[in-house]
Amino acid sequence: MGLEDLKQITANLKQPDYKNLLLDFKNNDDCGIFRLDNNTLLVQSVDFITPIVDDAYIYGRIAAANSLSDIFAKGAKAISAMSILMWDKEHLDTQDINAILQGSLDTLIECECALLGGHSINDTEQKYGLSVSGIIKDNIFWRNNTAKIGDVIILTKPIGSGILTTAFKNDELEFATNLDVVSSMMTLNLNTAMCAKKYPLSACTDVTGYGLIGHLCEMVNKDISICLHYDKILFFENAITLADKGVVPGGSYENKKALEHRVKNTTKYNDIICYDAQTSGGLLIAMDEKNAQKLVYELRNEGIQASIIAEVVIKSEYDVYLK
Repeated sequence: MGLEDLKQITANLKQPDYKNLLLDFKNNDDCGIFRLDNNTLLVQSVDFITPIVDDAYIYGRIAAANSLSDIFAKGAKAISAMSILMWDKEHLDTQDINAILQGSLDTLIECECALLGGHSINDTEQKYGLSVSGIIKDNIFWRNNTAKIGDVIILTKPIGSGILTTAFKNDELEFATNLDVVSSMMTLNLNTAMCAKKYPLSACTDVTGYGLIGHLCEMVNKDISICLHYDKILFFENAITLADKGVVPGGSYENKKALEHRVKNTTKYNDIICYDAQTSGGLLIAMDEKNAQKLVYELRNEGIQASIIAEVVIKSEYDVYLK
């Protein structure tokens, strides 16, 4: 669902200000957060996706990693999950569904998150995901829109997964020779979040369906704008070439249509790739530059493709400046 559609359907929804409710749908954040007691915060999120690769097991792993990402973007530990399965019986048999569920379960086991059960229905289009619960024990959680002037922003995975998976579907790119993007989408943001917990963060979010620029726009508040440096962004191999050829998912064009009035592109580059709808993308982490340099060094030593891609500046005419 596009950004504008989401705003319209939630615009008139109101609920009481419950005493222990810290974040809900009104906050446009990655998760809801509810205080259970003085030391424990409950963090909850839900997500599901249609197949983006043909391999059922890999699809299950990617869908689970994508669903878990919001929890890690809050600095929480995932503790339990419920499966959400919409089964396209016309095109997938029981063996395929078992492989999807096994892929998801293996990913949950990787982060020691218990699968409690779930719900399934028949559908005309295959979909799978998880509702995930997490906990925070130190009362420290990361908002997505609390970056401060002078911060820099770290990105922890390359961009372009929507373009590459579209190329896979259109037989314009060989799946077997472009496994970097598949490996990235299957990789949990858990290790990244654990490293980041050692530092004072201003804000954090993950990069998913609204694309890099969409999630940067969500990080903007009334005091700041963001300067994004195109040449600092790491893109998956072949992604730029394919984007220039027009191999771009519809959701990425929808992102640009909804957001381009908030963005000033001062580069010579085709910026559609910066709006590309990602699946199980990396984290965007805002923090002071000195600590950011330390965190990037630590993340790279862990094999995570982290780099500083943007700076937070005083509010100006546009929310994001692409330079």
